[in-house]
Amino acid sequence: MNDQIYQSLRERIDQYSIGFNATESQVEIEILKKLFTPEEAGMYMNLERALKPVETIAGKANVDVDAAASLLEKMTQKGLTFPKTKDGTKYYAAAPFIHGFFEHNAVLASGQPEFKELAELIEQYMTGGFFPTGPSLRTIPVNTNAESNPKLPVAPYDDVKKIIESKEKIGLFPCACAAEASAMGRECKQTNEVCMGFDFYAEYAIEGLGTGRWITREEAFEVLKRAEAEGLVHQIGGDKRNVEAICNCCGDCCGVLRMMKQFPEPAQLAITNYVIHLNSEECEACETCIDRCPMDAISTGEAAVSVNLQRCIGCGLCTTTCPTEALTLQIKPEDQRHEPFDPKTYKFMRSSLDFEADVADQK
Repeated sequence: MNDQIYQSLRERIDQYSIGFNATESQVEIEILKKLFTPEEAGMYMNLERALKPVETIAGKANVDVDAAASLLEKMTQKGLTFPKTKDGTKYYAAAPFIHGFFEHNAVLASGQPEFKELAELIEQYMTGGFFPTGPSLRTIPVNTNAESNPKLPVAPYDDVKKIIESKEKIGLFPCACAAEASAMGRECKQTNEVCMGFDFYAEYAIEGLGTGRWITREEAFEVLKRAEAEGLVHQIGGDKRNVEAICNCCGDCCGVLRMMKQFPEPAQLAITNYVIHLNSEECEACETCIDRCPMDAISTGEAAVSVNLQRCIGCGLCTTTCPTEALTLQIKPEDQRHEPFDPKTYKFMRSSLDFEADVADQK
């Protein structure tokens, strides 16, 4: 089969989100062949990151509107598009590799034999040459809202409770990374339904793909409590205008955390405003914190545990089970803090505000 359409498709996808670069093994082409027929690959080339109505896409592709609508719906059910229906009109946008057709397939096809084959290819790609072209998720710490920790300065964008309180549309979804891990034979022991999407990202998944479910703010708070109890890291996606998702991530499954963990200094890679402080005099060396740390930043000491700050990503999980409060979170110096992502440079998750503007602009 001529691979040129898949080479062109890879180049197009590489422009979106955090990229889809070529590797020496060309495993990325095998991934595309698993996901796209040649006809679907050709149709994808007529999609954009912005939502467009079927008629516009069909005109660009020079095909019949009904034929385009049928093909786009098939592609949507395979997780290859971002769909939206407004006032009876169907709109579609191109889904990138991440966040996009990896997550969609992990949820849509989880447990099916064909997903195991795809998961193996993705694992090979992620560990054999993929490199992101920009930031993806931001780590925000547990138990840091003003009510529970009044001594610690917490900006609203780092306060997981305030983020939830600001949302009207909240969707709860199975963890895509856990689905991939399961397909690879690494069963995750954590709760499966732990990832939340908001606004457009909740709407398209639940109403367009038929995955996940709507939950209330109160249910979302319970998800956060359970995630913190199980030792999951809060990571958010979105630019400074809008938080799009909260992923509650397992250090053994999450692609972002696994990638950071393999480096000697994960603190240099993490987008976080916090770091752990150890009061050695208060530490009883109970070692409860060692298993809680997703980055292996805490190790056994003589009279107290030892903290490697170059491995700390400021998630705060170790603080919630420390019986003597010897471990506490501290905010980083001002010149080391990260503001929310700039919309001009942040490409990982396109804003819900932009998707809404797409539809408004076509009326």
